[in-house]
Amino acid sequence: MADTDPVPITDENAVAHAIAAAIHDITKQDLPGHGHEIVHERLTRPGSVVRASVAYSKARSTGKTERGAVRDAAMELVRQYRFQHNL
Repeated sequence: MADTDPVPITDENAVAHAIAAAIHDITKQDLPGHGHEIVHERLTRPGSVVRASVAYSKARSTGKTERGAVRDAAMELVRQYRFQHNL
């Protein structure tokens, strides 16, 4: 997520940015059985959306910028995904 993002990060779209970043992070590892479509399906389920929203809100409440909070939310999604799938 460079400073030239086509869609700037705001509180309203931060969860979508976090999910996209997490999907990218997981799929770039080329793990068998964890292709883009499967990871996308799993990380757009309601539980993952809520997890990202909570992580983002917690990070923002500590004073982090939108970009920093999105990074924290994405890292939480990746951490949870890796835990759930024993990666």
